[in-house]
Order: sequence, then structure tokens, then C-alpha cells
Amino acid sequence: NTKLKILNAKEFLENSKGEKKNIFLLCQSGNAYNNALKITLNNYLLNQNTIEINSEFILTKEKITEKLKSRILKDNNYDGLIVVSTENSTVNEIVNQYTLDNKPVVTLTTDLSRTNRQAYVGNDQVAAGSTAATLLTSLIKDKKGPILMIISQPFRCQQERELGFKKILRYDFPQIKIKETIQTTDTSEESYKHVKKYIKENGPPLGIYNITGGNLGVAEALKDTDSIDVNFIGHELNQNTQFLLNSNRMDYVIGHDVEYELKKSIELIENFYKNYKLENVKSNILIFNKHNCPNL
Repeated sequence: NTKLKILNAKEFLENSKGEKKNIFLLCQSGNAYNNALKITLNNYLLNQNTIEINSEFILTKEKITEKLKSRILKDNNYDGLIVVSTENSTVNEIVNQYTLDNKPVVTLTTDLSRTNRQAYVGNDQVAAGSTAATLLTSLIKDKKGPILMIISQPFRCQQERELGFKKILRYDFPQIKIKETIQTTDTSEESYKHVKKYIKENGPPLGIYNITGGNLGVAEALKDTDSIDVNFIGHELNQNTQFLLNSNRMDYVIGHDVEYELKKSIELIENFYKNYKLENVKSNILIFNKHNCPNL
């Protein structure tokens, strides 16, 4: 049995040696993150000749169509899958079919807990939420009152950020009450509508933690309700949040190294075909303000 396993492993390595890997990248997110990952992917591929990556970028509010599902599963013989997605039955089926066919799947930025994916690459999202709580409470200091938390349930990463944020406030800052509003499309239009409605009905909160997308909409709602002194923290450094930081309309952005994470995701798929055991890769949580915000 041992000899047979060694021979099979040797044959596996020989068959995959030197072949150009063909990977599919599926990204379902808000427009800003989609654009950032698309640029990162294009830049990465400029200097690569050992892999080929086909990709599809769709918005959070869009569904994975049967045509796209067929393209990922049947139309091309992909060697692996990198996926950023909401948790839904269609993506679960796609991921589990890949692993059933003994092909690697790596979840990027947000995990898919109900699948058989081989590895996750990204932040510890619970810790990212706790980091947001620490930053926001340092700005609020000893004030009493509510914090508005904007959430969107479809993504695992956002659920984990919410858990980390609430954990800190529940035990260390009982004088601060968390108020929630739910938006489901990761758009600035919806964030604007929810924040403006909340302030109109309740007055401005001490601070806002935006777990989801649509940071521009939050900032516009604060401006239009004369609430620009409200402390505001969100996620994902991109051109929108860079503008908000530099114009003093956002206090902190919690980010991550998208280039590093994409590179590691691709390496994991390549390592799968070298018969390496795949393990999760945790990236550093990055904190940006107007003083250390890089030019994008």
C-alpha cells in the first residue's frame, strides 16, 4: 500500500510538472472591491507565464446565473478556483463539485464555512472587527450614547467582523449602545438612505462602524444631515476611502494587502499540484488614516 501511494504521488507530480495552470477567479462583491481586485489581478498577470486566470466579477446584489455556473464547472477544464462570494447554495455547489473532482478551491477575503474548500486567505475577520471597536472607542472616549453599525448579512467576513466588534463593546464599554441598520447591496445609495433615515429619526450617533460597502454614501449622509463630527470607521482601502480619509470625512479604514492575498491564493493552488498540504493563510490587518494613506 505504501509503495502504491508513493508511485501514485510520483505519477501525480510528473503529470502536473511544467503544465500551465488554468485558474478561475469568481468575485462577488461591491463595485469598489471588485475594481481593486481586478486591477491587482491584471498587474499580477503582467509578469506571469506559468498560470492563466479567467475571471468574472459580479455585484453583491447579482446572482450566479446558470450560464456562469456552467462556465465555471463545465465549459473549461480549470485546475482550481479562487472565490470571493456571499454564502449561497449555488456557490456552495460549485465549490463542493471542484473538491469532489479533486481540484483545489481557495476562498479569498471572506470564507465559505459550509463548503469543502481547501484553504482561506485573508484577515482574521473577528480580530478586524475588534480592531474597529478599539479604534472607534478611542475616538469617542468616555462619552455615552449609541453607535450605529451598518451590516450586510450575506458575507461570512462581515458576520465575523460584527462578532468581534460586539465582543469588545459588550464587555469593555457597556455605556455605549449598538444600534444596527441592515443594507443588502453593498452600495453607497443604500448606505446613504439608511444612515440619513437613522439620523433623521434618532439624531446623530457618537460614531458609525460600516462593516459593509458603500462608504461614500455614509459620508454623504453625514454631510447632508450636518453630522460631520460623527466618528466614522469602515473597511477596504480604495480610491473612495482614500478620498474620504484625505478630506477628513472618515477617521480610519481597516484594510488588508490584496496583492499579497491574491499571490498567496495562486501559490496555494500551484502547491496543491506539488502534493503539498494546503493551510489557511492569515494576512495582516492594516490600519489607515489620513497621515499614512498611500496613493492609489
